[in-house]
Amino acid sequence: MQSWIKSRAATGLKRQPGRLERSLLILVIVAGLLMTNSGAGPSLPRLLADDSVGDDLRAVAVEAWQRTLAVFRARSACFGDVRLHAAADLASRGSYDPATATVTVRVPATAAMLQSALIHEWAHHIEFQCAGQRALRPAFLAAQDLPAETPWRPDHDAPATMPESAWAMIPSEQYAEAVVELVLDRRPIPTTARVRAEAVQVIAAWAAGR
Repeated sequence: MQSWIKSRAATGLKRQPGRLERSLLILVIVAGLLMTNSGAGPSLPRLLADDSVGDDLRAVAVEAWQRTLAVFRARSACFGDVRLHAAADLASRGSYDPATATVTVRVPATAAMLQSALIHEWAHHIEFQCAGQRALRPAFLAAQDLPAETPWRPDHDAPATMPESAWAMIPSEQYAEAVVELVLDRRPIPTTARVRAEAVQVIAAWAAGR
């Protein structure tokens, strides 16, 4: 059985030393990676967690962010820092606000749920903040066997408020699910969004700068 991860803000639980030590170790490793990168060019985009994010969620998020950056490193100059917030009353598993570059995830949740939701929303961060992401869309639509004129995102209702049957048909959401599959080699939390292997490869090629 998977353990559930809660935010400090939602539960009021005190930090446990073992978890804090693991989180600090991960943060030290990440800091070392960023210091190594600083001498070779612009620093990598940062994950900025606020006080609502507990130690367990922070550890999951830092690891998932590093895995995402490893895949999109060739494109990291075109998207900036991303903020992270945890909320207990969120209607969906996760959401992204392009205006503030903030990802919000619902807690409590299992590590697998959070990992999947975080990477999905970070895919939207790249989509909204990196103008070059538009270049992959025609090839992605073709790989998904969708007409070239298919709208990338709806102009009306927000995807998070739609029933899953409608949400799963949106190319932008299929792209985000494909990013989850690319970064993790699978989708830990299956959805009804159809993702073809060819579409994952389109994203992989673009992420690598090709």
